[in-house]
Amino acid sequence: MTTVFIICAALGSAILIIQLIMLLMGFGFDSDVGDGLGGDVDGLDAGADGDLDLSQDQGSSWFFSVLSVRSVVAALAFFGLAGLAMEAGGAPVYITVVVACGAGAVAMIIVAWLMRLLYSLSAEGNIHIARAVGLPGFVYLYVPGARAGSGKVTVEIQGRSMEFLAMTDGAPLPTGSPITVVGVIGPDTLEVTPAHEGKE
Repeated sequence: MTTVFIICAALGSAILIIQLIMLLMGFGFDSDVGDGLGGDVDGLDAGADGDLDLSQDQGSSWFFSVLSVRSVVAALAFFGLAGLAMEAGGAPVYITVVVACGAGAVAMIIVAWLMRLLYSLSAEGNIHIARAVGLPGFVYLYVPGARAGSGKVTVEIQGRSMEFLAMTDGAPLPTGSPITVVGVIGPDTLEVTPAHEGKE
């Protein structure tokens, strides 16, 4: 078992160091298995409409949600390190294997939790354009009428003043005129109307 522990510890530690170096250099190096199985969110499957599907097996969803390159590599490294430490202490083989497996499992869960925490913190700053619907704003660049083209509007959303491309079905909207967002046309394009129409 000593050889197995040494290989796991060496391989896991080396990959962790490489990942850390790549992360510091600005390269993303992770592949969440849970994300590839339907966009798992906190152990539950979120559909395209954002509703949580409670019919999924939460146990298996949770298991896949903790799998990622980083968490698996951390588990491998700590499995090997814990095994070597237990062998050095003269523990019986069966206790050594149990402790090593436990250390690997704990490392996997902790790393998965830390990565979820980091991703959630980075996601908090993302602007969700759908939240602009119903909000007031001002025309920044002239918006042609009858969807003949797009202009730009400024909207206060999620505590930030943001500029979006904008189109309107009605009359042209001159620069500086107040508007109300009534829909989303694309990932960066809003449908707007004059402010008084949006309030009707």
